Amino acid sequence: MLLFVCQSKQTYGAGAISVGTVSVNKTSVLTSPHSYSKVVGTLSQSEAYPVLNSREAPEGKRIHTVSTGDTLYLVARHYGVRADELKKINHVIGSRLYVGQQLIIPQEFVNHTIQKTDSLWKIARAHHVSMESLINHNELNAIVLRPGTYLKIPEGYFLLQLLGNKTGWVQKSNLEVKNVNRFNLGWKYNGTRDMYQKQLHISGLDVVSPRWFTLSNKELVSIDEDKDYAAAAAKAGKQVWPLFGNKFDPELTDDVLSDLGNRQKVIQTIKTSLIQTKSQGINVDFENIDPKNKQDYVLFIQELKEALRPSGLVVSVDVSRENADPFWSGSLDRKGLGQAADYVIMMGYDEHWASSPKAGSVASLPWTRVGIQLLMNEVPAHKIILGVPFYTREWITDLNGKVRSIDRTIIETEKVVQEKGLTKKWDSETFQNYVEFTENGEKHQIWLEDETSLNLRYDLVKDYNLRGTAAWYVGGAPEEIWQNLK
Repeated sequence: MLLFVCQSKQTYGAGAISVGTVSVNKTSVLTSPHSYSKVVGTLSQSEAYPVLNSREAPEGKRIHTVSTGDTLYLVARHYGVRADELKKINHVIGSRLYVGQQLIIPQEFVNHTIQKTDSLWKIARAHHVSMESLINHNELNAIVLRPGTYLKIPEGYFLLQLLGNKTGWVQKSNLEVKNVNRFNLGWKYNGTRDMYQKQLHISGLDVVSPRWFTLSNKELVSIDEDKDYAAAAAKAGKQVWPLFGNKFDPELTDDVLSDLGNRQKVIQTIKTSLIQTKSQGINVDFENIDPKNKQDYVLFIQELKEALRPSGLVVSVDVSRENADPFWSGSLDRKGLGQAADYVIMMGYDEHWASSPKAGSVASLPWTRVGIQLLMNEVPAHKIILGVPFYTREWITDLNGKVRSIDRTIIETEKVVQEKGLTKKWDSETFQNYVEFTENGEKHQIWLEDETSLNLRYDLVKDYNLRGTAAWYVGGAPEEIWQNLK
């Protein structure tokens, strides 16, 4: 599956403000009910935007209907024409416009010089216009092209995904388009060496993340790298982004994050290991952070990225789905982390955690969807990777109403369903299959993670133009599940 990502060819306009990794001038966003709505007029060089749609400019004349707040300057900027030209064509006296007024907008063109290897189809595809449009605008009687001459390409717009779940139209001539692949990451956990080797041949698994780095009281960071595994992963065509954890220890994390010297020592140690093992990136998984270290953490990710940039190494960082807990959620500056890192992985699970007093889904689809929407307010969609659970929980309620849980992988859960002859029922609230049974007078409930739930989660990735998925963890599901994510 490919995503289309635009990059601006140049920086233009003035007074831009930074919004996540996107720079948008508030005054350049113009809403027009009878034309192109929300046209973004200011872009930052080298910033990327997921492309949602493509639209050609209309044939011949374009008509703009003036709405409240429109001025000659804004309308002209909206369409990329000069205000005096707009005024002249429409015979406007003075500079005053009135609501409902019809303004003619001249068609804009860019020139394409025909090369020997060009064809009409190739040119149309490159500029995201139709062959019919090229024929009409250039009055072509045949599709034979003469090298050295040029074709007029009608200006059009790309619909881009912006922050805050907003979209904007941007002129095609100001952008370049490239294809980027979606990918699937799998964390390595709870398996044998032989099992890890077999997992490298799973189709649909693109990136593996073994737990190699951990914060330590003695040497700041302990390393458990495996060069043989890294070499085997490379041979299997997988990238390696080792995981760096903090033991969920807020005090230990504070000792490192709050001290510049400690941060630099940790970064240098990790960089050396990544280069020696020929890894392609790193996955930073710091959880349960003291809120006082919120900006320290962003600074650490910035410094880590800067140190790894010359080696072309990717930095990804894990964040919880937004919740009320100040240590597990409030201590994460998602906007800052999104600006510093290449990718942000939203851990889309533990809606109901292991010690939850109430039984429920690990990650209902509505809960996950809202989490994505919240994160997209601060992080561009093309940087977001959705963490998906290859596990669930078996909830047991005793005769006194007290609840406890047992973690179950997808494989283990299917075994329970089969051995007990359970019938799956559809839960319309969680959008998951559900089973329950009674044993020794206790009620057992399982909201299932299975092929159905994984398909729906991947639909979210496609619906919101996310970059991919990250599964916790690789051995928790049968290999066939990966085909749904491929």
